[in-house]
Formats: sequence, C-alpha cells, structure tokens
Amino acid sequence: MNYFKISIVLGVLLSVYYYLDTYVLPTLYIFDPEVLHGIVKDSIAIAPPGNTTALFYEINGRLRDVYGDNIIPYNTDDWMFNNAGNAMGSMFIQHASISEYLIFFGTAIGTEGHTGVHAANDYFFILKGEQWAHDLGDPDPIIYKPGDLHVLERGSVQQYSMPTTCFALELAQGWIPAMLPFGFADTMFSTLDLGTFGRTVYFTAKSMIESALRGKF
Repeated sequence: MNYFKISIVLGVLLSVYYYLDTYVLPTLYIFDPEVLHGIVKDSIAIAPPGNTTALFYEINGRLRDVYGDNIIPYNTDDWMFNNAGNAMGSMFIQHASISEYLIFFGTAIGTEGHTGVHAANDYFFILKGEQWAHDLGDPDPIIYKPGDLHVLERGSVQQYSMPTTCFALELAQGWIPAMLPFGFADTMFSTLDLGTFGRTVYFTAKSMIESALRGKF
C-alpha cells in the first residue's frame, strides 16, 4: 500500500515537472541565442584587436541596447572567481533569474574540467582564445574559436579545456537553481574560499531578486 501511494505521488510530481518544463519554463526566457551570437560576432569584428576589456564593454553595451535593464552594466570590480567541476576561472554576472543566466566567463591562464550534468541548455560563445571539448569515445578534440558557439544540451556531459587564455559569453536556459550545487561544491568542499562563495551568493541573489521584481523569472 505504501509503495502504491509513493508511486502515485511520484507520478503526480513527474507530471507537474513535465508540464512546467515543457510549457511554462520556455515562456520565461528573454534571451535569444541567435541574437546573442550576432552580437558576439559583430562585437568581435569591431573591437580593438587584443583588447578583451573593450570587447566586454562593447558586448555589454549592445546587450543593454536590446535587453535594457535586464542586463547589468559592465564594470571591472564585480568579477569573481569560480571553481566548478575541477575547473577554475572567473565570471561577471550580467543577468540571473530562476530560468536563465548570462555571464562573461573565462581564464587568463587556462583551465580544464568536467562540464557537469545540468537541467539546462548551455550556450558558450567564444570571445577570445580557444575552448576544446571531448566527447566520450572520440579521440579528437572539438575546437571552438572566437565567434564560434558551443552548445551543451541539457543532460549532456563533456570534458572541456581552455588551453590558454580564453573568455566567453555564456548563456544557460533551464532550471538554474538546480545548477547551483555544481557551482558551489568545489568551493565548499575543496577550496574553502568563503570570500568567493560570499561574493557569488551576493551577486547571484541580487540579480535574481532584481529580475523577479521586474517580473522576469
């Protein structure tokens, strides 16, 4: 009898999740990956060669032209380190909500790690350098260069590497709160960098609350 009740509850929960995931969640998205890709390619084309900071400002300005106050103005003070999946880099949060985040992410010296398995689609627009990806069973790397888009579909997994300096614009669309344990686990159980943990919680929560107050979830 208890197993029957449990199966009924699980069935209801799975049905609700399917409905929300299929019919509700996509209506919350405000970013179009194709629009972002165009902004990235146009910005790379006109930004001064080798000036990554100028490229950040250019992309952020164009994003604000399209998406307005949904994009946090770029500045050099609000970057934070990020350790996840054994990889280390730094990020700047431009937008965060329960259904999406948009960040600059990268490293000046290279890194390598596990993508994690997520209930979200991840769009990685390369701005500078190269990102290498390894699919299980494929002996050759997939190499993404400036202007390229690397899409990691929800539930997929890869090994990835940024062999040297590499920065990207990253968009995730899906159940963002479910990604947070992956984003915090290395900090909590390995690096113990509580300063970075505090900054990450602060800027993530701040952006999510501001998005909610604008009716963007």
